[in-house]
Amino acid sequence: MFRNLSKRFWVTIVVCVAAFVFYFPSLVAFRYTASPQNATFLYQPWKSWSFAYTALTVPGDAKLKTSGDALREAERIWPGPLLDVGEVRVLFLEAGEPYTFTRDVLGDDITTTVTPTYDFVWQVRGTIGRTDTDTVIGLLDYRTGKVLYDVRSDLPASLSSPVPPTPAVTPSSQTSPAPTPTP
Repeated sequence: MFRNLSKRFWVTIVVCVAAFVFYFPSLVAFRYTASPQNATFLYQPWKSWSFAYTALTVPGDAKLKTSGDALREAERIWPGPLLDVGEVRVLFLEAGEPYTFTRDVLGDDITTTVTPTYDFVWQVRGTIGRTDTDTVIGLLDYRTGKVLYDVRSDLPASLSSPVPPTPAVTPSSQTSPAPTPTP
């Protein structure tokens, strides 16, 4: 059955399989990483093998293993109405190496540098106030769940302070009168 196939056919099959095996991690890395870096894996596919290795060796005690865990944590840390969390995506960085990024915060381009302790970092994107501009509002460490960057540190004082809470009602020592029945 396979004897009638030419040598050229088998060489083509081997080349196609090798290209797929070499390039497949790039497609996975492209799908799961944040937009500032996901295209990098398509034109530098050898970097995707590091991504795949790191993904397969994630420590069992990592706090934010899934995007669902990271999104719940982000919504807890950055509750509305000032900040509206939109999505979380993985950044694949070099642990211990500074990561510098620029984002738009209310019309100003702000540059910040953080140093992650692990190769994966969750990038939290969302909106500030009533703006429709999608921006980075935070970075969360994959392993520990700690906040590496918080956009509130870059907001003007008038916005960064939360709305003052309504005064709490303190219980008094007097008992309230019983309601009067109406006829």
